[in-house]
Amino acid sequence: MDTPLRVITFNLKRDLPFFRYHRWAQRREIAAELCRRSKADLIGVQELMPDMRRDLEELLAGEYAIAGFGRYYGTRHTNEDEHSDILVRLERAELRYCKTFWLSNRPEQYGSRGLLAAYPRICTVAEIRLRDSGRSIRVFNTHFDHISGPARNLAARIILQYMQELDLREPMPKLLMGDLNASYDSRCVRILRENLHQYPFRLQDAYEKYDGVRSNTYHRFAGRVKAGRSPIDYIFASEEFEILSSRISTFSLDGEYPSDHFPLIADLVLKGDAE
Repeated sequence: MDTPLRVITFNLKRDLPFFRYHRWAQRREIAAELCRRSKADLIGVQELMPDMRRDLEELLAGEYAIAGFGRYYGTRHTNEDEHSDILVRLERAELRYCKTFWLSNRPEQYGSRGLLAAYPRICTVAEIRLRDSGRSIRVFNTHFDHISGPARNLAARIILQYMQELDLREPMPKLLMGDLNASYDSRCVRILRENLHQYPFRLQDAYEKYDGVRSNTYHRFAGRVKAGRSPIDYIFASEEFEILSSRISTFSLDGEYPSDHFPLIADLVLKGDAE
């Protein structure tokens, strides 16, 4: 087997000018420190604004590469707005390919949105080569709509469709992570974790190997873990992976949390022999 892989999904909470507290300027060093201390190989972030990305590129220079485009990329908007980017630890892996697509019936149409969605929603897909084994994996990172259930259901199906289309070109082990803005038993989550699709691959839910009782990942900067509450952040892995464990991180510094979400961490290993 390969060396275990550590993966994190982490909604960073975009900076809003009317915030009195928890501004990004107060949190950016904490977020970067969490990335460093976690020693994560792959980090999927959501709500990453362009200025936040520049900060992380500076703070994590030489440690992580950042891949992805904003949800208004390629449109007339002057600001790309929120990214769902993937951070790749340079010591462990290299980025081979990256693309962003939209979670709508026209996924190649820049700025398109799903039915009744409040905003355009995106998924970033990256092909990653692991340095120690030479094996390649495909990583998807996303952020579903917070208003529209139909848009979330469509988003799950669009991502599955992309997985299949890319597999037809070159099959690879797959990871999917993100803030799905949906409870554990919601339709869009069930589509993914119960494999309610016609494609030949199967996804595993990282919560199957959760350390303790499954709990909330959204905490509104309060830092309270509520056992038995539903998460809204998820990690899924195809069957080429063995999921070893998963847990949330409650990391903070001097009482300040890096976000209003707890990061979800999963340790996995690719089955079979390295090349």
